[in-house]
Amino acid sequence: MKKSLSLVTLALFITFVGCGKKGDTPENKYGLSTKNNVVWWVASDPTNIVPYLVHDAAGQYAYAFVWEPLNNVDPRTQELLPWLASVAETTPDHLTYTYTMNPKAHFNDGHPLTGEDVMFSFKCVMNPLNIETTQSRSVLESVDSISYVNGDKMKLAFHLHTPYFQMDRVLAGGYIPILPKHVFDPNSLTDQMNWKDMKAGNTKNPVYQKQMEGFNDPSHIRDPKFMVGTGPYLYQEWVTNDHISFKKDTNYWAKDIPWGEAYPDQITLKTITDNNAAVTALKAKDIDFMDLVPSALFVQIDTVKLPFIKKDTVYYNSRSYVEWNAERPLFKSKKVRWALSHLINRDQIIRDIYKGLGRSCNSVINFTQPHFDATLKPIEFNPELAKSMLAEDGWTANEDGILHKTIDGKDRTFEFTFYLPAGSDVVKQAALVISEQMRKVGIKVDVTIKEWTVWINDIHLHNYDASIANIGGNATEDDPYELWHSSQAKNKGQNVTSYINPEVDKILERNRISFDYAERDSLMKRFQQIMYEDMPITPLFSQPVRLARVDRFDNVEFVHQRPCVSVPLWVVRGSGQKAKVGSPSTLKTN
Repeated sequence: MKKSLSLVTLALFITFVGCGKKGDTPENKYGLSTKNNVVWWVASDPTNIVPYLVHDAAGQYAYAFVWEPLNNVDPRTQELLPWLASVAETTPDHLTYTYTMNPKAHFNDGHPLTGEDVMFSFKCVMNPLNIETTQSRSVLESVDSISYVNGDKMKLAFHLHTPYFQMDRVLAGGYIPILPKHVFDPNSLTDQMNWKDMKAGNTKNPVYQKQMEGFNDPSHIRDPKFMVGTGPYLYQEWVTNDHISFKKDTNYWAKDIPWGEAYPDQITLKTITDNNAAVTALKAKDIDFMDLVPSALFVQIDTVKLPFIKKDTVYYNSRSYVEWNAERPLFKSKKVRWALSHLINRDQIIRDIYKGLGRSCNSVINFTQPHFDATLKPIEFNPELAKSMLAEDGWTANEDGILHKTIDGKDRTFEFTFYLPAGSDVVKQAALVISEQMRKVGIKVDVTIKEWTVWINDIHLHNYDASIANIGGNATEDDPYELWHSSQAKNKGQNVTSYINPEVDKILERNRISFDYAERDSLMKRFQQIMYEDMPITPLFSQPVRLARVDRFDNVEFVHQRPCVSVPLWVVRGSGQKAKVGSPSTLKTN
């Protein structure tokens, strides 16, 4: 059942495209290059490209060229594929996952891959002193230990204390790329770290501090000596605020395996911080590809006047919403949260600010996903209804026209601040539109913008009133536990709105340990209904990825998971490269 539903969903969101017309030649009138490379725009340099230390999209794009997880994922069906290791053998109680290493897999330096590299990688993430790996570690909390099966270092068993329906993807599907132990841990420090101490947070042994400091050493970020992986590309160079380049590894161990092909000889991430300058570079054919082009610029790219440019929009598991901090007295009442939701004209924001590139949302689960509840009624823009609901909740206007009410024995005026991250003019514009509508009914709203790192830290510390945020997820089923379980409202967890609902907790806990798709579907439908009734956040809209590229590539395919393309599968037209006949990556044109 699960498989068939996933395929139906994917059928709706996979697009096959054939770039160019029959008869196109390298000497065509648009002067398209036949150089076998891809230049991919990024808005800023990654902070890092070493896995587990990456916290931005550009870094994730970069490390995927060099490092791989235990299993690959078929981008069309989202099924796990044997890769560095077999797909897991699982015990009936779902508490033990066993992987057999692929004897053909090896690192770019020729060093064979073994279970020791896997053991090192997971211990590196699980080191409780490593703050940088906290997010990765959070998805591994049910893992008690890893052991070699009968002492065989090519066969590993993961032992869990609690089952989790997505554990195969957590362990092998992309969360934890495998790093070479001989490069990152030449002194075998992780051999001295035991699972019992790590799980208990017992870090008295100085080896934990030493291992953490060694792995996090900033000098590793750009040192080619540490850029050793099993992936299809080799790290080439990194010029600050200009580019990071990767060249194809001709000895890549999986180059002849379906979904392992890598056709461009070089892939370059080109940093251009000014969006207008990036579009100008695309028009000049100085860059080949832009993902997430700003809406206003995207609609301005005229493909009639510039027929050598292709534009596409692809929806994926991403949605924007307003967060109401339930720790603030103003937002404790769900009637107030609903009233505020009725003051948001989502259609206007999509039309005027996002240039029509968006689709309004009513649920905390995106419409691209399994379990999405399409029966939830639209959250209408209705200021009169909002005023009525606020009056019912006891809010009245003072002499200045500002609403006020006695809460916890204190007279409070209805005023708050939208706290936003720097770097997105459209989010600021949306906040100003919302603020103006609220002003009309007697609510005073300010807008404050902070640098990203300050903003994200404050959000996780609950130091804000309200914010506008965006969240993206996997192409497979959502697991809302980290966002909405009450336990995640503490210790800088992902439940940044401090939403607490015992029924939701029970649903999320059961959902995690259920291996019955129909049961999870029922649980997630009930979850969405409760969230709709409580409105701890106001869902706004889902925006598509806005892609633009120079039309010199064949073998381009879109799927609904950002970046929505696999650039290594692109074939430069006229380069002499051809997609392998019969492989899953050979695409039909439409």
